[in-house]
Amino acid sequence: MALWSWGANSHGQLGVGTASEQVEKPTKVEVLLYQTKIKQISCGGGHTLLIDDEGKLYSCGWNSKLQLARETEVHNFERTWALSGIKFTNIVCGWDFSCGVTDDHFLIVWGSNAFGQLGIPSTPKEYFSDIMKPIRLPVNAVLVSMGLRHTAIVNSKGEVWTTGGGRHGQLGLGNEILSSDRFQKVDGVGKISHIACGQNHTVAWCSEERALYVWGDNKHGQLLLSSEKYKKIFKPNKIDIGIKQGVKKLLSGWTNALLWLEDGTLIAWGRNNCGQLGTDKAVPSGTFTHIKLPDGRQVQDVAVGSEHTICLATDNTLWAWGWNEHFNTGIDIGNNVLQPTLVPLEIDEDSKITQIFAGGAQNFIIVDND
Repeated sequence: MALWSWGANSHGQLGVGTASEQVEKPTKVEVLLYQTKIKQISCGGGHTLLIDDEGKLYSCGWNSKLQLARETEVHNFERTWALSGIKFTNIVCGWDFSCGVTDDHFLIVWGSNAFGQLGIPSTPKEYFSDIMKPIRLPVNAVLVSMGLRHTAIVNSKGEVWTTGGGRHGQLGLGNEILSSDRFQKVDGVGKISHIACGQNHTVAWCSEERALYVWGDNKHGQLLLSSEKYKKIFKPNKIDIGIKQGVKKLLSGWTNALLWLEDGTLIAWGRNNCGQLGTDKAVPSGTFTHIKLPDGRQVQDVAVGSEHTICLATDNTLWAWGWNEHFNTGIDIGNNVLQPTLVPLEIDEDSKITQIFAGGAQNFIIVDND
């Protein structure tokens, strides 16, 4: 098993041992694991978290707000010893804050709390700080997503709870609650099965109703509503988009969103100034477009960064599109890649890509050499 990364690396978030403006092509990453395999990687604005299949946490990159849960910035993946006694089943990064779900479904949060995005109350005062070391919250979390300044969780009942900055409506708590320093329940949604936070918006999917729920900033149509008619939505708006099948993933970039359906279809909407929607054609606000891989290829997996997307096809090829200023796509064809384009990989022909991860402007893939 081998790990490869590319894209922005200004804080060493790619784990290649150095900090640099960017790594222009997929490069092998050395990770010292203790007879375990990588389970999951999560990418923040300039930091990266990794857990192995035993739930041990590793981190590298930007650490200005202690978002690595360690004292110093590191440019290789190093074990996060401050949390060594905990088994994580899921890890999530926001812009400069982080969290992990434990094997007993509790949430541990750390990093920037300047906007209350960690859900740590400001009273009593001794608990509150703009920068927090890891703290365990008494909340049940099955799903978690983090944006620029807010966090959303879904509990075992399918309820949504949010915290953090909310002046664009991204908390879904109404226009009278524009910030929160503790998790509050979002009313008016069904039993949620998927959730994703963008820069200043939140999108959620209810499998039972086969309906989309949206709230927050809609300047670029990222809520799948007309941006002229709806600038901001402060409470969840239910949208029937005519999907009559299951959803594999609901993902969000800063100002765009993507649904991967059970039949392999990719549906995208929102901002498209960098080709985030995988097309060079205009996509009217409030409508979605279908993204298709060349030559009828089928989707194996898909991952979304802040303004770019990488997609693994079932024939073991990797495709990318969107913002490319820091070689986010790994393709040398300018600042933006406007449609799905093959990512050149220097891996053995008999190697198989098994997992892909993206976030911010960085990417990781796991390649099985067996």
